[in-house]
Amino acid sequence: MLRMDTWEQPAPAVGTWITTSPTHYFRHAGQSVASLTRLVQERCIDYRCTERVIGWVREVRGTGADLVTLDAYEVLGWTSAPILRAALSHRIDALNPVAAFRLLAQPEIGQLELSRSNYILLRSRFGFGNEWPTELSGAISGFDVEPWVATDASELDGALAIEFEAYLNRFAGTEFAD
Repeated sequence: MLRMDTWEQPAPAVGTWITTSPTHYFRHAGQSVASLTRLVQERCIDYRCTERVIGWVREVRGTGADLVTLDAYEVLGWTSAPILRAALSHRIDALNPVAAFRLLAQPEIGQLELSRSNYILLRSRFGFGNEWPTELSGAISGFDVEPWVATDASELDGALAIEFEAYLNRFAGTEFAD
């Protein structure tokens, strides 16, 4: 992960119970990367989700008071490697040379230069502090590579980009609101 010291402080380890409106839950088991990518892209305009989309780390069982948000990430939308590379180029131009060198030395950025993948953009409801969940290893911080022009300064707080293949393998399912 990149620039871990700039993220939100971790929330207390107490879950928040949520209730959901009518939704469709898609298990990742048995799905292909292409089918999951298509499901997310169909719910986006200009790379941003137009409805509530939640990525679940563990299998969703039950509804209402049985769901805990500690295992949920908000899906902001998607982006591609060329868009992330262009955003990175603009970001590096604005940094001092030492900060630019440190950013380019990160393995995630090196892999991005060779990637042709699409990325899903996620945000935690609680932030992470310096302890990153294993499902997000290899992700790119929204602070280091801003994939969008943020309409609000806090829009990318706690946001990150992760390849769709990693998302498919590390998350149990995706929930789409009706």
